[in-house]
Amino acid sequence: MIPKFPFFLTLILGGFSAWLWMTDNVMRSISVMLLLPLWLLLMGLWWALRKQGARLRRMGVLMLCAMLFFALFRYDGSADGSAFPSLAWRWQKKEPLPTLHNSTTPPAATAAPAGAMDMPRFLGTKGDGVLPEPEWQTDWKAHPPREVWRVRVGEGWSGFAVSGGRAITQEQRGPEECVTCYDLASGKLLWSHTDEARFDEAMGGIGPRATPTIDVTQGVVFAVGATGLLNCLDLATGAVRWKRETLKDTAAKVNLQWGKSSSPLLSGELVVCSGGDGGTSLIAYRQSDGEIAWKAGDDGGSYSSPVLLTLAGREQIVNINNTSVTGHDPASGEVLWRFDWPGGFPKVGQPVQVTPKRILITSSYGVKSHLLEIKAGGDGKLVATSLWNSSAPRTKFSSASVFGAHAYAADEGTFCCVDLSNGERVWREGRYGFGQQIRVGDSWMLVQAEKGFVTLVKANPERLEEVSRLDALHSKTWNPPTLAGRWLLLRNDTEAVCYEIPAK
Repeated sequence: MIPKFPFFLTLILGGFSAWLWMTDNVMRSISVMLLLPLWLLLMGLWWALRKQGARLRRMGVLMLCAMLFFALFRYDGSADGSAFPSLAWRWQKKEPLPTLHNSTTPPAATAAPAGAMDMPRFLGTKGDGVLPEPEWQTDWKAHPPREVWRVRVGEGWSGFAVSGGRAITQEQRGPEECVTCYDLASGKLLWSHTDEARFDEAMGGIGPRATPTIDVTQGVVFAVGATGLLNCLDLATGAVRWKRETLKDTAAKVNLQWGKSSSPLLSGELVVCSGGDGGTSLIAYRQSDGEIAWKAGDDGGSYSSPVLLTLAGREQIVNINNTSVTGHDPASGEVLWRFDWPGGFPKVGQPVQVTPKRILITSSYGVKSHLLEIKAGGDGKLVATSLWNSSAPRTKFSSASVFGAHAYAADEGTFCCVDLSNGERVWREGRYGFGQQIRVGDSWMLVQAEKGFVTLVKANPERLEEVSRLDALHSKTWNPPTLAGRWLLLRNDTEAVCYEIPAK
């Protein structure tokens, strides 16, 4: 006869856990983080207390098992973007990387290799996740990309920005947050800038999150660290021109829970950054000397990066804030329009332009995605209206790519196609996890899977059409890929790799 308590406990908790996973619920990881430990605890107490005369001895055995478990294992952050826990042996340690020091005479970079082009910021030249038509082979079985170099790097989720023969990223090495410059052709470290700063969050990991931004014409690099420190560095040497504390300057109450991850935006003579939790949403500094030019918005920041778009015939900075989306005049920061978008969970995805008047905003954690239309109201001022809201796509860490009447995105870790006329899913397949993607030309997407491999996907509203795959990295990868012409730069929190894709 099956004991009633274990049967009903397993039925209730197991059924709830199965429902979370079968429906791909955004909170499905609690089945492992909370429900499984709860089941083990309650079953252990039932076993220890159910029989009189042996309760004390059984409680001792139960406590000994618990102590042994915690003595052997430690929590090692999230195994993936669903917050599935990763466990490691207590004695298992990562081999430390050497600390870096600012070089007074950095070596010169080699010339940009053949087939390389500048990619000076997060998600492409315009920051919109749209790259030029590929001038390289798309069949990687017949024409495999050549691995040029592979190096160990410090922790962090930053991507690479590329100018000429230099590739720049951010990484954490011990107590130091570093901006590092590598030679694109060889992977050799050219220079590094270090600050005594460290962001460490148990679930999201250690180190800087934002990709640097390069002003190629002025020869400077702008990098925002995970604690909000903005550095303006010389592109050739890494020498400091100026630095600012963005969280202090925006009067943020505290840093964002998961750390600052938004990349700086260059607009004319200004560099624009987002704020922290509370306080000003955006702040603009003069590129020449770091003096504050303007502040705008009162809704704090998010994990998305400000981007320059032209909507309703007017150029503007579009920014996703804590509980809203706003459009700003680039010269003054004046709020041109505002759309309330409440929700207490992180908003990470970039706003994606669909038409000259429409943008797609996406999130997850139960927050609806919206297709917004920006147009002039009766008084001539711009107004934002939601044409539809939908649970798809649930992008969480990444951003959508738009091709005509459809959007393609990671939907809670599974790739999907969404009809932009109504927000409904057309198909959902391809388990790429919580990775990143960029649009290439008129029909391609380069997808960096969370497990480390890279896929080339063709936009097809009828089905998932994966054309090529590259086995590049082999552990959790939340960093965005950088495609600088035919040179593909990938990294995660342990290593970076560079490939040359054969030309057509």
